[in-house]
Amino acid sequence: MKMSERAWFNGQVVPHHSADPSVASNTLHLGIAVFDGCVAYWNDDHWHQHLMREHMERFHRGAARMDLALPWGVEELLDGVHLLLDTLPRRTHYIRPIAYRTAPEVFFSVDVESTSACMFAVPITRDVDGAVRCQLSSVERVRHTAIDVTWKVSGAYANSYLCEREARRAGFDTGVMLNSAGLICEASSSNLFFVADRTLVTPRLDGDVFPGLTRALLIDQARAADITLVERDVHPAELPNFDAALLCGTLSEVRPVSCIGDVNWPSADDPTVRHVIDRFRRSTHR
Repeated sequence: MKMSERAWFNGQVVPHHSADPSVASNTLHLGIAVFDGCVAYWNDDHWHQHLMREHMERFHRGAARMDLALPWGVEELLDGVHLLLDTLPRRTHYIRPIAYRTAPEVFFSVDVESTSACMFAVPITRDVDGAVRCQLSSVERVRHTAIDVTWKVSGAYANSYLCEREARRAGFDTGVMLNSAGLICEASSSNLFFVADRTLVTPRLDGDVFPGLTRALLIDQARAADITLVERDVHPAELPNFDAALLCGTLSEVRPVSCIGDVNWPSADDPTVRHVIDRFRRSTHR
């Protein structure tokens, strides 16, 4: 991964290493940073900042909930994105905002003075067509009663990392996690949709399912296109009954799923999946 040479840090664009926290920061030791992820698409001659405001609003709320209250409001963060984009090559980039503490404090103390915010960029490839191969993970989805999954706490993503690591070691692209009741939640960093007789089915937001912004967009787009959509519990035993599947997220965009374990689907050729992908891409090519 090659990150941008420069970063927006506490209101200014600086060399990215200027934003490094202390090695003794409890951000590193306790995983109590809060982050988000957004995409700035380069479309011929202009940036399309996809759902950027919604991402920054979620980031700002999450940081405050982790006692990382930022002195910059959402509008100032959006201005920071503009400043960062001015330094970047004209191609599509993933933007990572993160709130953390820079001071050397390894214990539970809250050092308000060292609360910082940083945004940097990573160039990415858009509109990837390849299908994703998944496995059912033995790593259970972290319960929302332990850590609220509606905002992105860095430490909670050890859960996603372990799920993804297990899947890749087994020869898959990613894993699909179940909750404590044995219901399908999501992939390691993406929401899931299934197709049954041209109806879209997605796990309901039961507290353990991340309320992704791309998930919400796809739901709105499906309803606008008069595609029947159902949010409900999904059991692993149902997988053979579906016709196709897809996953979605800010970084993954929308991708067909070719299998979950030994259940296979021709998802890349499914007309409902193709419609969802095409409609999503039209919303980013603006």
